[in-house]
Amino acid sequence: MHDLDTDGEERVLRFGRFELHPQRRLLLDGDRALPIGARALDILLVLVESAGKIVSKESIISQVWPKTFVEEINLRVHISALRRALGVCPQSRDYITNVRQRGYSFVAYVEQVSRRTGDVALQPCDVPSLPSRPVRIEGRDKLIEDLTRRLHARRHITLIGPGGVGKTTVALRVAQQQLGRFRDGVRFVDLARVSDPACLASVLASELGLAVPTDVDAQTHLLATLADRHMLVLLDNCEHLIDACAVLCEALLHAGPALHILATSREALRTCEEYVQPLAPLESPPMGSHLRLAAALRYPAIKLFARRARARQSGFRLRETDVPRVVELCRRLDGLPLAIELAAAQLDAQSLEGILALLDNHGYLSLLGRRSTPARQSSLMASLDWSYALLDEHQRSCLHGLAACGEYFTVSDVRDALGRLPISDTERCGSISRLVSLSLIGLRRDGDNVYYHMLNSTRAYAAEKGRQATIAAQ
Repeated sequence: MHDLDTDGEERVLRFGRFELHPQRRLLLDGDRALPIGARALDILLVLVESAGKIVSKESIISQVWPKTFVEEINLRVHISALRRALGVCPQSRDYITNVRQRGYSFVAYVEQVSRRTGDVALQPCDVPSLPSRPVRIEGRDKLIEDLTRRLHARRHITLIGPGGVGKTTVALRVAQQQLGRFRDGVRFVDLARVSDPACLASVLASELGLAVPTDVDAQTHLLATLADRHMLVLLDNCEHLIDACAVLCEALLHAGPALHILATSREALRTCEEYVQPLAPLESPPMGSHLRLAAALRYPAIKLFARRARARQSGFRLRETDVPRVVELCRRLDGLPLAIELAAAQLDAQSLEGILALLDNHGYLSLLGRRSTPARQSSLMASLDWSYALLDEHQRSCLHGLAACGEYFTVSDVRDALGRLPISDTERCGSISRLVSLSLIGLRRDGDNVYYHMLNSTRAYAAEKGRQATIAAQ
């Protein structure tokens, strides 16, 4: 393939924060040219062109020094210089790895794009790469495969579900599967830190590396720039900006026929092209089941607990006698990945019996996760606080009242639980719809029958908030 075609398009190779321009013989670290020698650049080109493959030392030498005999030490010197220049690779220790007795391999993902002279560039230094997530995701393989396939027919997919169910993790894995399939790449934008809906377009432009001229409207500039992009944009955490996100997504999809949007939210955006994919908790063994260890480990919730426990304690081993307690634990945690990971982390200081005791007094809602975790995911309490902040007073009162219902409850149960609230039937129905849309309660249909479901963690949280509200009102 030529580096510059007849239409003036330059081939650019992107990896990490770098851009490699073969035709210009230029390596950029953001917008700064890296001063590397001509031979080192030739070696880098050979390796990047075969990213993910092992290239023998003989093959590299024959391509870089085609008419000259050189010692292998010369190659090693240039490889060392390249490693120093590139620094640490996000996926590995080095961008270039030495495969013993076989050669070298360039391990980072390489995105190849064509760029016309004068195009507005989305510079890698300004665009965040896809954040890393645990390599293994339990119980989601079929869903990820389906969403990966569906993204090519659907231009807008939104993953919805309660906090802690793993929407971001699944969406990132789906986005990772798309790397190399979109000409202008895959971009990730976390909206959790955006509080003002009016700033959404300018924040999105900034996150995509687009400099908006001071005399131009941010949304106008964004739509014009992305109009001809073949790109996947992952918008994470849309729920607190739901109306602004819906309007902007509609505009983006209308302006850019080749643009695709993958979003995560606790409620649907309801755009005209949106495909809504609810994300259910991980499957746990049925209540009352008496399983041996091997059978229990076939359930994703149990597998996740065991894996996270081993990650915390290298000597941890799930025993046959532990199975009933772990099954009970995962069921009472509703199969929520966040809750299960937080519980497994307690094995540093608690026994399984101790962790189950925490569930009895609802102390588990405040258990803290990793320091690097976003604030809204640092505990179940923080995750539920995030949703609770999106409710008005009527909706909060209804949530408090529903905490008195069982795990599953009917429309009649709702009337009984909320009958004494000083709100109209219309306000009550609207509040229930809002709680369902935000995934704070689930709605299920069995033929003509409709019933609701509330997760144990949500019920514990709602009961505590109701208690606090009662005390405050006295």
